[in-house]
Amino acid sequence: MADHTGARTDAATSVLVLSEHAGDGWELSGAAGDRRLLKDFGAVRARIRTTTPTSCSWWVGRPDGRLLREASAASVAEAKAAAESWVAAYLARER
Repeated sequence: MADHTGARTDAATSVLVLSEHAGDGWELSGAAGDRRLLKDFGAVRARIRTTTPTSCSWWVGRPDGRLLREASAASVAEAKAAAESWVAAYLARER
């Protein structure tokens, strides 16, 4: 079972991207079993998806799909925070 952050609550349960993770600019995308969160920051876009039964990943790239940064996280909440932090730092450097 997953808790409200999407993190597993026992060893047998997956990290899941859930509809309650949408909001604050994050949109739910994909079919059941392959849900993703997407957020458009203008100059870059971010994506969060489940990668293994116990982890997820966050990805940031340009609108044309070129990768800028990708990393794993233990929960959807952690992935959202990490992606938003990285994007803020990246956009500040680009100005």
